[in-house]
Amino acid sequence: MMNVSAFLPLVLVGVLGSFFPTATPTPSEMVICHGESTPEFTTWVPTNTNFAVSPIDLDPTKTYSMPLLAETTKGELMLSWTEKEASGMTSFCVAFSKDKGKTFAEKKTIFSGNGIGNSRMMRAKVLSKKDGSFVAVFSNRGEAGAAPASGRGGGRSSNIVYCVSKDGGNTWTAPQSVDSDPKQGIVRGFFDAVVLPNDEIAVAYLKDVANSTKHEERDLRMVVSKGGVMQPERLLDAVVCDCCPINLSVDASGALTVVYRDNNDDIRDMARLISTDNAATFSKSAIVYNDNWKIMGCPHSGAISTQYGKSELLAWFSGSDQEKGIRLTTREGKKFFVLTEASAKNPALTSNGNAAVMLWEQSKGEGTPTQIAYRKIAEGQVSETTWIADATNATNSTGIVLGNQLVVAYEAKQADGKNSLKFSYVPL
Repeated sequence: MMNVSAFLPLVLVGVLGSFFPTATPTPSEMVICHGESTPEFTTWVPTNTNFAVSPIDLDPTKTYSMPLLAETTKGELMLSWTEKEASGMTSFCVAFSKDKGKTFAEKKTIFSGNGIGNSRMMRAKVLSKKDGSFVAVFSNRGEAGAAPASGRGGGRSSNIVYCVSKDGGNTWTAPQSVDSDPKQGIVRGFFDAVVLPNDEIAVAYLKDVANSTKHEERDLRMVVSKGGVMQPERLLDAVVCDCCPINLSVDASGALTVVYRDNNDDIRDMARLISTDNAATFSKSAIVYNDNWKIMGCPHSGAISTQYGKSELLAWFSGSDQEKGIRLTTREGKKFFVLTEASAKNPALTSNGNAAVMLWEQSKGEGTPTQIAYRKIAEGQVSETTWIADATNATNSTGIVLGNQLVVAYEAKQADGKNSLKFSYVPL
C-alpha cells in the first residue's frame, strides 16, 4: 500500500460562490462521426484541494485509461481501470481503498488480453453486489471468418463478457459471454451494466441486426442474471441510434432506468425506459427532452446519470440548432443548464443522493490545455463553474462524493502519449 499524504501539495481553488436558480450557461460542441442520508452540501467557501500524482503504483512504460470510481457495498472506495503494455497486452485492474482514496491496496488483475476494450463508448465496469461478490463487465474483441454474402456474420467480432470474484476481488473467473447467442463476427457493444435491487445483474447493449444490409444497424438488447447465471437476451427497442452508449441506473426507490439515443426518422433524442420489477417489464419508451436533433448519422455519444433525490439527473450532448451543447436535466426532462462552450466535453456525474456534482473537461482559452471544471446542483439550484486547480491536461474524469469530499480520478495526458492516472481531492 502506498501512502501519498507526504507529497500532496495544497493548492487553493476559487470560491464556488452562491447558488442561482438558473446557472449562466457556458459554451460545448462535439465532433459528429457518420456511418443518499449523507451530509448535505451547504456552505460555499474557499477550499484547499489536494493533488496526488497517484495513490496507486504506476508503471511509466504502460498507458493507463478510463479510471472509474465506485463505492462497494462494504463502504470501501473501488477504483477500476485498464493499463496497456507496449506489446498491446491490456489488463483490466481493480484496487480498493479503506481511507476514501488516500491509499489503495495492491491492485488485482481481473483479466489480461489483446482484445480488451475500454472507452467512453464501451466503459468497463466492476459491480459490487450485496452478497459481497464482484462482477466485472467489459468488451472483448476477437476475429471471425469472412462474412457470408447474405449479410452479417464475419469479420471483426466484439463481445461483452463478464468475470466474477467471490473472494473480495483477489481471484476472478475466466470471461464468459453475456449474450448466449453463439453467433460471432458481429458487434455487441455500447453497453452499460448495473446491480438490480434483487442483487442480480442487468446488462443492456446494442447488437447488430441479423441479415441487415445497412452499414450499421443495431437494436437495443438486455440480459438479466438469475441466480448469478445470465439468461437469454431480450429485445427492448428495435430502432435506435446505432453507435451511442447506453446508460443504466437504479434510483432511490429501486426503479431501473435505461437511457439511450433513439432514432425516429433521424431525430436522435434521448429516450428512457423504466422498470419497477427488476427488469421483468418496462414502461413505454419516452423522450427525456425534445431536442429535435435531426442528423443523418450517429453522433457517437450517450447519456450519463446519477441519483438526485427521488429522481435522477441526466447529462448528454445534443447538436440541436435550438440549443447546441451538453445539457443537464432531470430524468423527467426538467432542464438545469446547457454548456455551449465548444471545448466542453466528456461530462461525468456523481451525487450523495440529494445533491450532485457535474464534472467536465474544457479549455480556458484557445490553445490552452483541457482542465476539469465542475458545478454543483442542490435543492434545484446550480452553482457557478469552478475549476479544479492543477487538473490540467486531464481527460476521462470520474468522480465520487464521499461525505463532504469530492474524489476525482482522471487520465493525465503525457508528452509521450502514455497517459497516466491522477487524483484530485476537493473538500465541499
